[in-house]
Amino acid sequence: MDDQQLIGLCRAGREEGYRQLLARYEGYIYSLCYRLAGNREDALDLTQETFIKVINGLDGFQINRAFKPWLRRITVNACYNFLNRRSPAGVSLEQPLDEGLTLADVQPAVADPAREVEWRDTRRLLWEMIERLPAVYRLVLVLRHQEGMSYRDIAEITRLPEGTVKTHLFRARRRLRQDMAEQYGWEG
Repeated sequence: MDDQQLIGLCRAGREEGYRQLLARYEGYIYSLCYRLAGNREDALDLTQETFIKVINGLDGFQINRAFKPWLRRITVNACYNFLNRRSPAGVSLEQPLDEGLTLADVQPAVADPAREVEWRDTRRLLWEMIERLPAVYRLVLVLRHQEGMSYRDIAEITRLPEGTVKTHLFRARRRLRQDMAEQYGWEG
């Protein structure tokens, strides 16, 4: 059954449609929520919140449009609102630094056990720093580097101008580079 047929079943109030829609997209939504929220408990809550919003919004969904982008927008909005409520306020980004770090810059070049342990530690530290970023910076960073989305797609989902998305991404990278240098002596 395709998405439109499942949505039809949901709109008709048939539990089978809801179950199949959940089964089809639960992993995708959870994965995105986990990357944005940073932990299992929040990701589970956000996944549930997303599906409640999806179910409540199905009557307004335009059946001739693709379902997954609509679903992704609802998910990102739920995560964005969550991150805004949880994020620390007032992070200063005024000190100029060079063009920033990408998540790929800190991946191990070879796969040996010692390097893998080092990589896990580096990744944990990096995610701790990412969690301290303002919500919008974290959001664009994850969507760009974890989801592989284009600037245009991020702008569409977040409803920010494309230039603003690029600026937020630059500032997020700059802040991560600064934090790595200050806290861990990383020179990248």
